[in-house]
Amino acid sequence: MNIQLLEWGLFSFMIGMVLSLPLSAVYYQKSSPITKVFTNARKLKSAHIDFFMQGFALGFAFLLEVSLKTEFSIYIVIPLIYGSIMNPTILLLEATPFIRSSYRFVHLFLRATSPLALLFAWIAIAVSFLPFYLNMLLLIMSVVGGLVIMIYLIKREAHSSKDLNI
Repeated sequence: MNIQLLEWGLFSFMIGMVLSLPLSAVYYQKSSPITKVFTNARKLKSAHIDFFMQGFALGFAFLLEVSLKTEFSIYIVIPLIYGSIMNPTILLLEATPFIRSSYRFVHLFLRATSPLALLFAWIAIAVSFLPFYLNMLLLIMSVVGGLVIMIYLIKREAHSSKDLNI
């Protein structure tokens, strides 16, 4: 089994725990020096919660491996760990003035790669381990969701162009 999933899950969980300290300082001590480091309290709170969620997701992936008595391929494990750690890191970076610095390319790189890595890993797990009928149900739900979004965008565009003509 991939014990790395548990190790990185614990690491993510511990970062979430550590972030509770600056989070409480930002929310309860308004004049704290921490508020100069974390300028966006909402993003800090989102990062705090997301690190917990990703830690539990990695633990779930490990339990899935154990229950199925199989081991995920390395092409699933690496994107899963990368996305699970870097996805909340994006929110953490957005909570600081870092994204306005000259190193903004790091933030943009993470925003481009991390969610895709996570999406790829979970889709690969679903395709590899879900039964056919559940994969089909997932595909149907995704198509219906895409159609709902497209219909909404088309109606919104028509509504906004109608407002401009009046």
